[in-house]
Amino acid sequence: MSWMVMVTQVLLPLALLAWMAFYPAAGWLAWGVQLISVTAVLLGIGLAALWAVPPFWVPYAYGFVLLLIVATHLLRKRTPGPGLWRASTASSIAIIMAALLGSFGGYLGWHAAKGRMLPEEAVVDIAPPFPPGHYLIAHGGSTPMINVHLKTLNPTVERFRPWRGQSKALDIFRITPLGLHKNGWKPTDPARYTTFGVPVLSPCSGEVPLVVDGIEDMPVPKMDRDHMAGNYVAINCGDFFVILAHLRQGSITVAAGARVKTGDILGQMGNSGNSSEPHLHVHAQRGLPEKAPLAGMPLWLTIDNRFLVRNDTLHVVP
Repeated sequence: MSWMVMVTQVLLPLALLAWMAFYPAAGWLAWGVQLISVTAVLLGIGLAALWAVPPFWVPYAYGFVLLLIVATHLLRKRTPGPGLWRASTASSIAIIMAALLGSFGGYLGWHAAKGRMLPEEAVVDIAPPFPPGHYLIAHGGSTPMINVHLKTLNPTVERFRPWRGQSKALDIFRITPLGLHKNGWKPTDPARYTTFGVPVLSPCSGEVPLVVDGIEDMPVPKMDRDHMAGNYVAINCGDFFVILAHLRQGSITVAAGARVKTGDILGQMGNSGNSSEPHLHVHAQRGLPEKAPLAGMPLWLTIDNRFLVRNDTLHVVP
């Protein structure tokens, strides 16, 4: 867990909840601004941040605790008391600062919520490219706030052009039922991540036009920017291609020209290429340019007709 994650996803929410619990503002207006500000911060962080460490259920726990705090105060009639604003000077300054922070939280929450909407553009559907288990979406959605891949849609940045096809991609972790995805504190060995070595399945029936293998899996968090996609397999699903990338070195079981059926094993999830930790990258595109295979026209992607965005969980059953 980085210091930024520790501050924004642990220390800040706990501090705000403690503030609401032990130092409620006096007066309906003061208390209302305090409550709205804290709620906006928690909601913004909950929607925009990646909840892998801490796990995906933690923001729900924060929300539940906040409800308990509010209910307890109201039932015991401890706050807000009579009047609109009876907060002390120090409390008023804290409320104003929280309101500013809440405005930023609202900004984060708005763009993250907007990213949950599937645009009215071309979209294709595939089967889950992994076996039964629990999975977390790390990057996905229709705004850059929750899907970093969208930055490569910028036509003014020349270095993005060879990777335009992956602009609407998903990055996916394998997690435990409790939402954990690694064994240890910042392990550098990719094998200590639950994603590493998980089979990758063909998400459609079709032909394999391209396979790249032999690229080393990187220790976490080093990345190989010379081979951005790492080891990957391209599947021709008919009128679109699906790319499955960052696969484990030497794990790919198909060759170019092979035909596959939905659910056939293609390889294993790994940590090759521009990957900060083991995950599966999957995206759909039209065309497979010879000189820049990932420069096709990007397509929005659903899995089993679900438009998946950051922090969504996918539970695949046998």
